[in-house]
Amino acid sequence: MFDIIGDIHGHADKLEELLNNLGYSKLQEVYQHPDNRKVVFLGDYIDRGPKIRETLHIVKDMCDSGNAVAIMGNHEFNAICFHTKDKTNGGFFRKHTIVEIEQHIETLRQFKNHKDEWNHVFLPWFHTLPIFLEFDSFRVVHACWDDNHVEWLKNNNIYTFEDGVKEISEDTLSKYSSKQSTEYIVLEELLKGKEYDLPEGQEFVDKDGAVRSSARIKWFNPVHKRNYHKDVFLGIGDEFGELPVTEELKIELHSYDSDISVFFGHYWLKGKPDDPNSKSICLDYSVAKDGHLVGYRLDSKEFVIV
Repeated sequence: MFDIIGDIHGHADKLEELLNNLGYSKLQEVYQHPDNRKVVFLGDYIDRGPKIRETLHIVKDMCDSGNAVAIMGNHEFNAICFHTKDKTNGGFFRKHTIVEIEQHIETLRQFKNHKDEWNHVFLPWFHTLPIFLEFDSFRVVHACWDDNHVEWLKNNNIYTFEDGVKEISEDTLSKYSSKQSTEYIVLEELLKGKEYDLPEGQEFVDKDGAVRSSARIKWFNPVHKRNYHKDVFLGIGDEFGELPVTEELKIELHSYDSDISVFFGHYWLKGKPDDPNSKSICLDYSVAKDGHLVGYRLDSKEFVIV
């Protein structure tokens, strides 16, 4: 029996409230369920929130004790790249400009006096997190499920094992640095979603204030519900959003049509989820932007929201 939890972004108090509402309680400092239920965490544990270190302890302790499993979010992958030196070209695999630092600044601040813990406990743990997981009746990924990308990952090992320790290989990070590489396309789209270049002259401002000329695709919205641009793109303005979608575009954009349920986070949706029977369910409802932390009881198909 599983409970699935969306993006936390360092909101440990909300996480503890949600775990309590799901029936978990602390025993020997680790959250666990009396009926041996397990949590599946969907990534993005760090950055933005007030209690990042506390969040990581809760999540990792549950995983280490067998009370949870966790996948990688784009923020954990970004952290790996930010802190891993590029021995061939110099610098790091993620730039250290003001944009990248601002996205990661809360984590850096909160681990200022816990550098050993960050460098030797949590960063190595990030390296071991899977990009996706498949179970008997459902699957999870942080941002976008693509069968071809998943199959590529199954056939191409992106990790190395040294002294029994699993980590994303330096070769993988090096190849990811090239936007033309398969590694970049696969990891970028599974962890951050698919994007579509908007028509010339169409721009919008995203949640971080950046002006964008491409939009993330609502791949999880079924083709038959794709009537207007707001039904296929995230974050676009009202004027562009109300334009009708052509039949060609409806079909061209990636969609999810499997009978196996998929759960994901990443998209900073607003409000609350309202369709527990959908085959593609987002559990990120903007806890770091005054929204909600959302869980899902798999067996009863029930949202639990704080």
